[in-house]
Amino acid sequence: MFKIQAFMKPLLLSLLLLNGALFSFDTYAETTIQRVQISNPDSGAQAMIKLTKAAKVSHFTLKNPNRVVVDIRDAKGTADYQAKSADDLIQRVRNSKPKTSNDTRFVFEVAELLDYEVTTVTHKDGPYLLLKFDDPQPQSLTMITGRQSQRDDDIIIALDAGHGGRDPGSIGPKGTYEKHITLAIAKKLQKRINAEKGMRAVLTREGDYYISPSQRPLMAREKKADLLISIHADAFHTPQPRGASVWTINERRSNTEFARLLENKSRQSELLSGASTVIAQSDDDLGFVRTILDMTKEGARKSSYEASDYIIKELKKVTQMHKKDRQYASLAVLTAQDIPSILVEVGFISNPMEEKNLNWSKYRQRLADAIFIGLEKYFKIYPPNGTLWSRLEQKTDIQHVVKSGESLFKIARRYDTSIEHIKRVNNLTENSLTVNQKLVIPRG
Repeated sequence: MFKIQAFMKPLLLSLLLLNGALFSFDTYAETTIQRVQISNPDSGAQAMIKLTKAAKVSHFTLKNPNRVVVDIRDAKGTADYQAKSADDLIQRVRNSKPKTSNDTRFVFEVAELLDYEVTTVTHKDGPYLLLKFDDPQPQSLTMITGRQSQRDDDIIIALDAGHGGRDPGSIGPKGTYEKHITLAIAKKLQKRINAEKGMRAVLTREGDYYISPSQRPLMAREKKADLLISIHADAFHTPQPRGASVWTINERRSNTEFARLLENKSRQSELLSGASTVIAQSDDDLGFVRTILDMTKEGARKSSYEASDYIIKELKKVTQMHKKDRQYASLAVLTAQDIPSILVEVGFISNPMEEKNLNWSKYRQRLADAIFIGLEKYFKIYPPNGTLWSRLEQKTDIQHVVKSGESLFKIARRYDTSIEHIKRVNNLTENSLTVNQKLVIPRG
């Protein structure tokens, strides 16, 4: 029989202990999936997957039926979720066989394949895997911030007359100051808005004085505005350019402001309003705060896009457009993360003909009327929750023309109705739609 020499025993014992330690480490390294939480908010849908420790993830999509497949490396756990409503984006979550036996595969069966992202966020109770779907339809900001319990019955529009005081803005060939033109149009627009029941306009400046661009969105927030419109007149070093244009914040500037916001806790509580209680309960966890604030930012951004398109359509009826589609820029007045914000260039004050028009009271009124009609059409479809317009029973049905890329799911979410309701009213037997197909969407 083989005998172990005395001098080898300590070495063998060390090796056995090392092997045991390695085995224990491998067992500990496996991630346990503790729970899967599904929510279908108005901004899309999301799944929060609670992990015992962070893990590597891969994902891909499949069609017919629509699915998002998520593989979690070296993890064990199950999920069994079935949606209660056919209008929910995430319809079912189940396990499926992964590529390797050490991994866990979740299959998310969805009503539609929207844009999505998978990130890891760390809360007080540990790491979560966040699968977030993006709903491309604009959403009411009050649904996210919880302002509806505190809000006014009126839809509040903050009108920002560009420049003022020591900042005259651009100066036309005949000596017209931009600051006077913008204030005159803002006051005409305010009068038109205030004449409409359920709407109210407030001015960031009512006279010829200076307000810094960065202060203007803060004033709109103080006035609890549902939308900020900044009015300007364009200029160029030659007299030829002319026409109006509509601008929203560009993505780079929006992301920069968002990063600054994450570092400023006092501003976070300002913006989150009703949601600030939830944030406080999370012990100011950055990951959770980021998720809520990101939803707020995206809701405001999408609303800015939709409202600007309505305004462009109406401006085209009264003036030439320098840019026929919405434009994007890094402008301080558009940096509010929680308020949809738009900048309207009413024309080129450096163009002699447009300078003459902008000094004509009736032309200013036409511009103000066009902006108002665009706003009215937008808010009739997307009235903020808690306002008079959101509670009024509308008698006129909406005539919706199907655009490329639209589906019954998107249209139902857009008008806050159900797929079954749209199919029943329009006598549809299938879920498929064709471009330019006309649908009736009953209001109320």
